[in-house]
Amino acid sequence: MRAHSITFLVLFAFAAGAALFAKEKSNDQTLLLGDRRVTIAVPDGYIYSSGRDDQGVIMAKITDAREKIDLQVRFQPDPDSRLGAESQQMEFLANVCRQYAEDSVEKGYDFKPLAPHHGSGTYCSFTDASLAGREPPKGEFLHVTTGVKAWPGWALVFTVLSNDTDSKEYQTTLKLVKESFEETPAASPKI
Repeated sequence: MRAHSITFLVLFAFAAGAALFAKEKSNDQTLLLGDRRVTIAVPDGYIYSSGRDDQGVIMAKITDAREKIDLQVRFQPDPDSRLGAESQQMEFLANVCRQYAEDSVEKGYDFKPLAPHHGSGTYCSFTDASLAGREPPKGEFLHVTTGVKAWPGWALVFTVLSNDTDSKEYQTTLKLVKESFEETPAASPKI
């Protein structure tokens, strides 16, 4: 899917820079969000990188070694729970993904519940109409899946770029968003 929205351009710029610092990882990664920790269980064979954009927002990128999948996430403080309810998530995604929907085969939204372990989440997928029925050029993807995962105080906005939505890599990536990116309880002080 071609980059049409500002959000995607920001994520892409981060991803390009973060790729310079990417290392092969096969363990849990921990990001600090203020005084909270979020654990990311990076699957074996996937490459993880993270950093902050010029506004200080924490972002992460996970790709498989064969570059079939590109997962980009952005952590947003949400102290007022503006993205906590499904209807709020759908409204947010409809605004962020408007250009994707207009340029897609689907020509609309098919929101699906993310059903994470903790919190709530919603996502939708689009097929780039200009790439449908042909092999996408290197660096472009046929499908974009964008969603929100929210828990008290925070929201994770994610984008998965892929050339199919049935592959093991795609399913692993969605499972990663559902089951990982979990807040880790603070360690209790030793007495």
